[in-house]
Amino acid sequence: LAIFAVLAAVEGNEIFKGFQDAVPTTGSGETITTSSGLKITESLVGKGGSSPLPGYIIGLNAVVSIGDQTIYDTTSEKPIAFKLGQRPFQNVICEGVEEGIKGMKVGGKRRLEVPKNLGPPGVDLPPGVPLIYEIELTEVLSAYF
Repeated sequence: LAIFAVLAAVEGNEIFKGFQDAVPTTGSGETITTSSGLKITESLVGKGGSSPLPGYIIGLNAVVSIGDQTIYDTTSEKPIAFKLGQRPFQNVICEGVEEGIKGMKVGGKRRLEVPKNLGPPGVDLPPGVPLIYEIELTEVLSAYF
């Protein structure tokens, strides 16, 4: 019985350490501009699970705005879920978002400044005004179960 207690204590400590390792850390706050013109600012670096790959099911919360006007907000609702690379919700998920979530892990948060060339089709942005996405990655699944 004592052996089981020791094993439970050791395993419980390893499980607890695993949860601590998955806690997001503060991002650098530095804005990086990609070759396509997308600007990415990482506020939280996620530690949970794997990064999304094409075909993976992605869950995310998003606040989308043009200038200072919010046009879409899922933070108080169910997260957006989609298959990476297929963009079924083209009015919300666009090429810029797909590029901007590369390398993220669950718990990560980024601000994406999406230029017109990477924005959703049909969204008419004023000259020089980007589409802003505040993204929180909530889920990455390699397949439906």
